Amino acid sequence: MIRRAIDRILRRKLAYRRLFLDASGNINRDAEIVLADLRRFCRATASTAVVSPVSKNVDPIAMAMAEGRREVWLRLTAHLHVDEKQVFNLVEADDGN
Repeated sequence: MIRRAIDRILRRKLAYRRLFLDASGNINRDAEIVLADLRRFCRATASTAVVSPVSKNVDPIAMAMAEGRREVWLRLTAHLHVDEKQVFNLVEADDGN
């Protein structure tokens, strides 16, 4: 039972790595675009505290939602072994807008 769980985790980790990394273990170009977008959306490098524009107080529901997004980001980067330097070097693609 434990062995099956470990195998499942390793298969999932390899799937993440095949999807986002090239043969050398570097982030591929498409993954860079996606990860840069997710870095912003998931508040990977920013506080998850959200202040309500109406009450001017921290909005606990919005903050919980932001923290949930960030949790997904942390899971993804943990599987990929992406370090802080790589995260900060991600650049969003210029889509012409």
